[in-house]
Amino acid sequence: MRPDRDLEKEPGLEISRTGGYGDMGRQGGKDPSASPPETPAKELPQRPAPLKLDIPSRVGSPAQPPNRPLPPRPVAKSAATPNISPPSRTLLLWPQAPLAMNPPTRPGTAATQMSRTTAPLRFPGSTTRPTWTSIASRRPIKYGQGKYGRVELVPQPSDDPDDPLNWPAWRKELNFWCLLLMVAMTGVTKTIFMTVNGQLAESFKVSYTAAVALTGVPLIVSALTGCLCLASSRICGKRPLYLASLLLMFIGIVWNTNVGSSYGQCMAARIFQGLGWGAFDTLVLGSIQDTYFEHERGLRVAIHSIVAVTTTWGPPLLGGVTSQGPAGVSLQFMILSTFFVAAVPAIALGAPETAFDRTFVVAQTPVTAASQLKTSFLPAPRRFLSIETFTDYIVKLKPYAFRGPADRTILLQVPRAFITPTTALLAIVSLLPCSSLWGLAASLSLFFQPLPFILSPGTIGALFTAPFLLATAAVAAPAFLPRWQHTKFTPKAHMLALTCGSGLVFIGVLTFGLHLDNAMTPPPRPDDATTTTISIFALDYLASRVNLPAVSFVLGLLAAGAHVLAATAAPLIAKSTGFTGSNLAVSTRNTADMTAAVSCWRALMAGVFVMGVPNAVWWWDGLRAFCIGIGVAQVVVAAIVGTVWWFWGERIRRWDGRVMGLVDLEGLKRTGSFFDLD
Repeated sequence: MRPDRDLEKEPGLEISRTGGYGDMGRQGGKDPSASPPETPAKELPQRPAPLKLDIPSRVGSPAQPPNRPLPPRPVAKSAATPNISPPSRTLLLWPQAPLAMNPPTRPGTAATQMSRTTAPLRFPGSTTRPTWTSIASRRPIKYGQGKYGRVELVPQPSDDPDDPLNWPAWRKELNFWCLLLMVAMTGVTKTIFMTVNGQLAESFKVSYTAAVALTGVPLIVSALTGCLCLASSRICGKRPLYLASLLLMFIGIVWNTNVGSSYGQCMAARIFQGLGWGAFDTLVLGSIQDTYFEHERGLRVAIHSIVAVTTTWGPPLLGGVTSQGPAGVSLQFMILSTFFVAAVPAIALGAPETAFDRTFVVAQTPVTAASQLKTSFLPAPRRFLSIETFTDYIVKLKPYAFRGPADRTILLQVPRAFITPTTALLAIVSLLPCSSLWGLAASLSLFFQPLPFILSPGTIGALFTAPFLLATAAVAAPAFLPRWQHTKFTPKAHMLALTCGSGLVFIGVLTFGLHLDNAMTPPPRPDDATTTTISIFALDYLASRVNLPAVSFVLGLLAAGAHVLAATAAPLIAKSTGFTGSNLAVSTRNTADMTAAVSCWRALMAGVFVMGVPNAVWWWDGLRAFCIGIGVAQVVVAAIVGTVWWFWGERIRRWDGRVMGLVDLEGLKRTGSFFDLD
């Protein structure tokens, strides 16, 4: 229906057919003062002064209102009041910016097709924060470029060029790869002692449990600092935490290059490293979400996961060989410290702040009433690298560039994410596989360095070949599998992944324990049913019965099963946050929080198992009992968790919303698109 027909139905309104903008009182060429309207039978209620609408003349444009002024409303008059129209005020309507793609490929929604006549007006220069409805009603739909020209951008970026979503491609990639460099260095330092724990116990003259504590304690510290960094990033942004973590890791790694025979100094240096691990374990995924659109994140998240796994289980292959020299394990830290020549400028200059509040910025863009511009926003032209662009980039690199509200609701988001039912079930189902993998890997020196094996650190490092390859394959395959997306991750696919992962864990850990126990147990005498007791020096012939490539392979099966179960976290968390989130911003934020929470739980329990497993498996019977117990317990836990998810999956997601405090929030009572602002 034509807009002027709708306005003609409004009582007390007349539509000017002349199309003029300067003379609102001239109706069809006649002076309204010459023929005053009839006096009403009774006084009308007082009406506001007539409004003069200043609308650009663009007849026929689908993005502009019709080129017809609105006449003044009649006002009540008394007998003593002359027939003089009161002075009018000029209001600026919000100019509707043209869509980023014409014609749009998406049907209109309640947030994009609201009536112009019902949209709230706002005076220019007003500092009042616009309402959610007013912002959503004026937001144009923006699309990608090139081959993504028909892809609607999710989330919708603001018109501010400083918005991380609007950064040029080189700036996004620079930030991404600089953060990946620190993720890789974090993974290397986590397993740097795996092949030399026996040597550390001898050089520091401490027990093997104290030696593996150099790995377990930093893991526990990193879990705690990861939680703190996740909460602090809501207030101060991510860049200050990255810089502080970089400094802590630098101090710890350089300190470890020259600790001599002091166990206390080595532990202090490792604690500094653990303090730095937390930020790069929990905040990098949030930075990827802040910088890339939905259709761009899949590849980056997959690369991030693959780099984290390969740099964790791959370095022992080379670290064992490096530690065989006179310098020992200090040589590994010397080599690693040279990477700070690239890491320090990379984080300082290539990782700007990615936290950005788009709620108020969108209200200050040219497509809203707060702007004086009457033309649609045009993107900035492409600027090539020059002194001017480099200077402009450096000026904006501030150590502290974001400040968020520090209220109780914001601070409680992270603790709530740690105790949601989905987070708890994911942590429980992957707790035993991940923890036992770390515990057995840290105990390899306990098994194979003493008599009768006397394996060198390089040979012990070779046992990590299968865990490195199979763990990487287990992470890479689901990352590029289309059906691993949360929209296609059905309960049947979840049960299949749960069964396969638990089956690999059961086979790997059970075979590892039974093979070593059978190989190192002397056979009984023919005339005696009891086992013969022989000295440790007579076990040389038993050591040759241990198949080291098979040990590496079954340990790799354990690693593959653990990472398959860990990979199910991403689609399940995305499905939960999409179910409970009031909009895309809330859903994305909760996804980062819950993913980081699962990582922190795993790091915490891995640190506990690293220190506890050597005490349980230092004799072969203990290794057998431990592996049988872990294998059977994982099957039982997987069956229970799978049953709970199969029958009460939707109820679990609803409880996630209640625990996160989303059910009774105002955001869920709003009307509009899920893809609108927070």
